[in-house]
Amino acid sequence: MSNIVLRGMTWNHPRGFDPLARGAAAFEAANPGVTIQWDKRSLREFGEAPLERYAEIYDFIVIDHPFVGFAAAHPYLVDWTQILSADEQEKFASDSVGGTWSSYAYRNGIWALPLDAATQVSSYRPDLLAEMGDEVPKTFDDVLTLGRRARAQGQWIVTTAFPTDAISTVISIAANLGHPIVDETETFLPDDFGREVISRFHALVDVAHPHATTMNPIQAYEAMVNGNDIVYCAYAYGYTNYAREADRPRLRFANAPSHGTRGCAGTQLGGTGIAVSALSKSHDMAVAYARWLASIEHQRGEYVRLGGQPGSLSAWTDPHNDALCGGFFKDTLETLQTAHVRPRFDGWIPFFEEAGDRITACLRGDISDASLLTWLNTEFSAAQARARVGADS
Repeated sequence: MSNIVLRGMTWNHPRGFDPLARGAAAFEAANPGVTIQWDKRSLREFGEAPLERYAEIYDFIVIDHPFVGFAAAHPYLVDWTQILSADEQEKFASDSVGGTWSSYAYRNGIWALPLDAATQVSSYRPDLLAEMGDEVPKTFDDVLTLGRRARAQGQWIVTTAFPTDAISTVISIAANLGHPIVDETETFLPDDFGREVISRFHALVDVAHPHATTMNPIQAYEAMVNGNDIVYCAYAYGYTNYAREADRPRLRFANAPSHGTRGCAGTQLGGTGIAVSALSKSHDMAVAYARWLASIEHQRGEYVRLGGQPGSLSAWTDPHNDALCGGFFKDTLETLQTAHVRPRFDGWIPFFEEAGDRITACLRGDISDASLLTWLNTEFSAAQARARVGADS
């Protein structure tokens, strides 16, 4: 076999990079003459950078599922419906966690294979919570109570209200209260309901760590394990890295708190998929590698061992994986199985970016709740209209 060099792009964190870069050797050993090279980009760029920037450079790209609307409207990614048989598609679907498989299906195409699964959950320092004599909050009111008690003794709870996470939390709270926002939603946040959602987020930020509006999940977890002042975190994407044995305090993770009668259901689905560039000069080998990465066998075994957070249900329910990750999989599976898939239409991502900026500004007191809601509803409707025009042209 002639030498083939395959290049991939993923995101810059051990969870996103290590299982790919370190795991490539096994595929290379099984396919002599093939070399896998992985590059990485920042977490924010991962969630927002345009695919066309990478499709000509890389053979495969790790993407977040909101990119599928763009992918369906542009000729940059391989459509897996043209590659996988119906039986293979069913196998992937039955082994996916929650909506991870279906989140990459859009407009009669499948634009990535599930690689990584996540949603907004809760986490806590078991030692600090035990010292307070408190239990893990199960409801939103429990969270606020814990926040006030922590502050009274010089400690904190935290949430992630950095723009990308702020818009995610608004969508999570809305869905948990019975208003899941999807492509066809007529009004992003109806007036009275929207005021309730934003009011709840204000209440959470008001009792949370003063740096909450600048924190993403990684920053929140780093603060939790490198100090002793943050007891609990609500609404941050789960990371098995912080539940694994390490030379630092080990976090425990839990289901998201409930706002109403739906339990933990409705948190915004995250995670990643492995997409193959339609412009790859080594199409067949790139496809083979992506299938190998997303296979049950690899996901359940070496992918988890090397630090990955799999998209495979078999991997999530494997007791050895759960023990390795301090009960992370078992303790958050219900939230992930009932997570909400946000809109994915072409044009959603620019709206998502600016909406996050405005929500964080509102939480800081820079703009009013009323002006925020007006902007969200007006601009969401405009983005939907542009997507419809593009789909019809």
